[in-house]
Formats: sequence, C-alpha cells, structure tokens
Amino acid sequence: MKAKRTWNIRKDGKGVSPVIATILMVAITVVLAAVLYVMVTIFMQGGGPPIMGSLYYLDGSSDPVNGDATFTLMLTDPENPQLSTIKVSVLDDSGDVVDSATKNWTHIVSDANHIKGGDRLKISVPGTDISGYEVLISATGYSNNFGDKIPD
Repeated sequence: MKAKRTWNIRKDGKGVSPVIATILMVAITVVLAAVLYVMVTIFMQGGGPPIMGSLYYLDGSSDPVNGDATFTLMLTDPENPQLSTIKVSVLDDSGDVVDSATKNWTHIVSDANHIKGGDRLKISVPGTDISGYEVLISATGYSNNFGDKIPD
C-alpha cells in the first residue's frame, strides 16, 4: 500500500525574494505585450494579398480643368475581378475624398460585370478643376491600393 503524501505549507512568511518577483513581473509583461503586438499586426494587415496594377492618365481624352480625367487600367493581380469588388476613390489636393465624383468604366477588354487590364476609367467632377487630384483603386479581399495623380 502506498503511503499518503502530505504537503507542508511554510508558515514562516518567507516567499520569493523581491528581486526575483520583479524580474518575473517584467518578464510576464514583456511576453504579454509581444503576444498583443503580434495579434494586432495580423489583424491590421487586411488579410489578403496585395492588389497589383496601375492607372495611366490619358492626356488626349481628359480635360481636368473642366472636371474630366480618363485613365487606362493595367491590372495584373487579380487579373479579372468582378466590378462589384472594386472601389474607386478620388482624393482632392488635401487628401479628402471627393464624394461628388462620378466613376464610369468603359469595358474594352472585359464584360460588363468585370474589369481587366486595358479597360478605361473616366472620372468626372463637373465644374471643378481636378488637376492634382489623386485616383485610387482598391479591391475587396486585397490588402492595398494603387492609383495615379491627375497632372496639373
């Protein structure tokens, strides 16, 4: 038969030294901060691969002084996304979004529900000189954006 094991609890008030306790508290704090940093970094990345492409300003088809600019899209990844997943943002000189801008796609290469490299994007802000404005393209499920600036 096995003998019962008993645990003796110290009653003299001695425990871990204050130096060791401080080192343990600092170590635990550093580990928790590192775990939190990794979690936040992963959460903030957007969760997808980067969108790859560019916009090329078409000088002959644009009149920025009267609010019109036309671009040709060059898109490498995703190659043929649905139009509903694409967001076009127009930013003014101070970086604010221009809500009144209309965005129209001319589907030269793709069908009406998709966009593809070679398609054209026309930006219109009637009555506003949009010289120096920036046009940005982003896509749902992708982690960044790309764009071009309307020349002055």
